[in-house]
Formats: sequence, structure tokens, C-alpha cells
Amino acid sequence: MQIRLIIWFTISLVGSIILFSEMWLKLPQWLSPDGLQRYGVFHWGVLGLCILWLWLKRKDIASRMQTARFSLPFILGGLALLALSIFLPRSDNFLVFLVILGGLGIFTLMFSRASIIPAILLAIYGFSVAFPILATRWLGESSAVLVTNTVIAITTALGLPIASNGLVLQFDSLSGDTIRTAIVPDCAGYATIGVFIALFSLMMLDIRLPLRKAWWVFLFGLLGTWLQNIIRIEVSVAAAYYWGPGALEAAHYNIAYVIFPLWFTLFAFIYLKQAGWRGVPAKNRNLA
Repeated sequence: MQIRLIIWFTISLVGSIILFSEMWLKLPQWLSPDGLQRYGVFHWGVLGLCILWLWLKRKDIASRMQTARFSLPFILGGLALLALSIFLPRSDNFLVFLVILGGLGIFTLMFSRASIIPAILLAIYGFSVAFPILATRWLGESSAVLVTNTVIAITTALGLPIASNGLVLQFDSLSGDTIRTAIVPDCAGYATIGVFIALFSLMMLDIRLPLRKAWWVFLFGLLGTWLQNIIRIEVSVAAAYYWGPGALEAAHYNIAYVIFPLWFTLFAFIYLKQAGWRGVPAKNRNLA
């Protein structure tokens, strides 16, 4: 098994360098502080958690690798994954996903059923990358209008003199600056919604809620994720009103990395409480 694993790693690495050299050239830029600020951190976080889940499931995967036999369905599936990796349209958003997809295709060819858990984890990561792009394309304008109206309603209730001209917020800050900032489709928070759905899926893999609970906990989490995005925009606008344009830019780029983790920590607590989790796997709870 170890020899086959080394062969798989070598083929996957060399193949990715040959076929996806642009990804390796761009990777240092994406992972630089400026790149993380520009392109976002959350999708890297989801990928990291998927890798962590892969490590936690390593014994199960290893046992399947040891008993792996060549199987026609998995051979066809592996070839299909390889073909998709090579021939799907390439964009910066999906390059990392396509490289991993190719590696999974080779892994499927060599280890058949051991690829099931990695395939599930890759699907979760791929969803977190694709969801914000597709949602913005399909719902962008209408969601930006909804966010704008919600932000104006809340700022008015709080007594902040914020006006809107279409999707543009306009106000004079206390520092004397006239500030105009547009609510674009990306402001709808689809990136964090995609991350939330991915994290919820990862939690369901190990600590599964009964279906009757899972639906309302999921919908509650979805609503909370949307609301924390509204709070993020409100905090950014309030910072601009009190402290000027520099505060708007600082809050816009950084506040999401504070608010979303705090919100998801609260959600995880509620989730685990509903699951009746006590820190022991379900099958062992009666022994605790």
C-alpha cells in the first residue's frame, strides 16, 4: 500500500506541475497577506478543515486502501474525474479544486472504494468555492437591493443619517468627509453562506442531527449567517460615519474575520447541544 501511495503522490504532483503550472506560479501570490485580503480567506479555511477531516478519517481510509481491488465502476469514475480536471474551463477561482480533482481521479483508479470519503470532502470544498459565484450570478442584483434596503432601515432606526441612491449609500461623516459606497452583489454575503453550508455538512458527517432537527437548525444557521453579514455592513457604515473613509476600508476588509467566527462558535454550541453531544462518539456515549 505504501508503495502505491508514493506512486500516487508522485504522479499527482508531477502531473499538476505539468498541466497546472499556472496554479503553482500564482499560489504564493494568493497566500500572501495582500492576496488573502483581496481574494479572501474563508475558502482556504474550508479546504483546511476538509484536510483535517481527512486526517481524522485516515484509519478508515487506510483500511479501505489495504483491501482495494480494481473495480470497473471506480476505474470509469476515476477516468471521468481526470477528464473533468483536465478539460473543464479554467479560472483562478477553481484552479486549486481542479488540481485536487485530478489527484482524486488518480487515487480512485488506484484505491477504488477508499476514494469515497475524499470525494465527499472534495465535493464540500468545491461547493464552498462555487456557491458564491453561482449565487451572485443568479441573484446578484435582487440580493443587493434587499441588503441595501435592510441596511437603510436599520441605520434609520439607529438614528444614523444614511441615505441611498439606488445601491449607493451616501452620508457625511463626523470628520467632515462625504462618503459614497456601493452595495454590490458580493455584499450579500454569499461567500460566508457557502462556508456555513460547507461547515454544516462537515459537522453532519461526524455528529449527525436527526432529520427532524437538522432542517430547522440548518435554516436557523442560514438566517443567522445572513444577519451576521448585515451586521458586518452596519458596523462598516457606522465606522465610516464616526471615523471617516479609512475606518470604512479597515472595517470592510477585517470585520468579517471577527463576526463570522463568533457567530459560528455560537451556532456550533447550539448544534452540539441539539445533537446531545458530550465529547464522546455517539456509539460510546453509554460507556462514558
